[in-house]
Amino acid sequence: MNEWRLIRDPIYNYVAYNKEIEKKILDTRPMQRLRWLRQLQMSHMVYPGADHTRFQHSLGTMHLAGLFAEKLLSKLEKEQLEGFSQKELVETARIAGLLHDIGHGPFSHAFEEAIFMTRKNLKIRNHEVAGYYITQYSEIGEILDRNGLLDSVLSLLSSEKPSKKILRLIRKTVKEWIYPADILDFLNRDSYYTGTREYGSVDYYRLINLSHPMPSDIEEIVLEERARGALASYLKSRLAMFENVYFHPVSTVFNKMVADIMRLTDDETNVYSNAIDLLAEGDPSKYLELTDYEAIRLGIEHADENQVLQALIQDLLSRRPAWKLIVERKYVIKPSDLSGPATLLLKPETYRSLVESIEQIIYQHLQDKGMEDYSGLWVTLNALKPVPPIPSGYVYFGKNVGGQLIVENKVNIPKLLEEEGILFKLIIRVYAPRKLRETNDLWEKYRKTISKILEKELQPFGLGEVTM
Repeated sequence: MNEWRLIRDPIYNYVAYNKEIEKKILDTRPMQRLRWLRQLQMSHMVYPGADHTRFQHSLGTMHLAGLFAEKLLSKLEKEQLEGFSQKELVETARIAGLLHDIGHGPFSHAFEEAIFMTRKNLKIRNHEVAGYYITQYSEIGEILDRNGLLDSVLSLLSSEKPSKKILRLIRKTVKEWIYPADILDFLNRDSYYTGTREYGSVDYYRLINLSHPMPSDIEEIVLEERARGALASYLKSRLAMFENVYFHPVSTVFNKMVADIMRLTDDETNVYSNAIDLLAEGDPSKYLELTDYEAIRLGIEHADENQVLQALIQDLLSRRPAWKLIVERKYVIKPSDLSGPATLLLKPETYRSLVESIEQIIYQHLQDKGMEDYSGLWVTLNALKPVPPIPSGYVYFGKNVGGQLIVENKVNIPKLLEEEGILFKLIIRVYAPRKLRETNDLWEKYRKTISKILEKELQPFGLGEVTM
């Protein structure tokens, strides 16, 4: 019999955890390290309240994943559990939720861009794989193994599809579903701490409680039609948070600054690359030393050897954005256009090459016009997608009649968005060095020229412009 304790939480009032397994995991070095990683990287530079951590988010994800798994499993027969007990599956979901972000590096997604995505010879390429290795090779793996949960938890954290249908269903409570616990928590939590509740408040309770396993195929989830409004509200909230908080132009600049600090530090020391490679070999000790604070300390330690690094550190500690937004163009993409050229702009694997192409086009045009002070310009492309990528690409809606679920409708994602009046958005931003802003005439000249370049070069995609 598990003994339960409570942690106070501003989103759910209380989050329960059991002493036998979850407390032991919470007390480990890998979990406690998450207290030293901010959830939103540098958003606190814009929203001072956004000082919450990956640790808090992990607790919330554990809480919601457990609720979600328990609700789905309560509607299945024992033989459908494929040899697992309901208690074991709920615990697996909870722990996978707790551990889902354990592989993040300093400043989370900034580390992903600065190190994981740019160091070509690394043996680990993203934070999810890093988290899988930390779980397997740290004391957490030993705790899970002693309790017979290691294989099932790793199957939920793995990049590979679980072999059993019941585990594929439970994995959706954490990730790879339209409204998994991960996203439900971070929308509610991040909007609370940033003070933007009007953007991110989500009715997680209604979405979870009106979800069912499909009777004919238990790995699929069916949402009752009466929760469709809650789903539409959730999708709009997700879109609003990405547009107004996660991709805020000033936060983006500070994220780039810390990314550049880590990249330059790694150029000097290989401290991050070595830690990642050691983790891949089964030694997580060096990786677990990496926190937001350690990344800044390492940068300061090596700043005297690199003037660019020194300037970035000084600007960061003084809250001086090293770049300013000079041009912004927003576009909408109708769901019906997703099969055309615009599809290219929605695939993450095309972002980097497309951004590099846009930068080169801008550089060439500026050079042709004799405007050669462009070396500090850089471009971001943010596709605001209201729906996270899911394997099936469909949502099932149904009705609960006398305790029996009747599946009524299978809707593909573009059609769902069109019916709910939700559009994809694309934001292209160009940033220029802060010093350029000091000369108004020069700044305005660059702004007008770059705006014309973007207008001309992006016409082939047939996107509808919203604003400049």
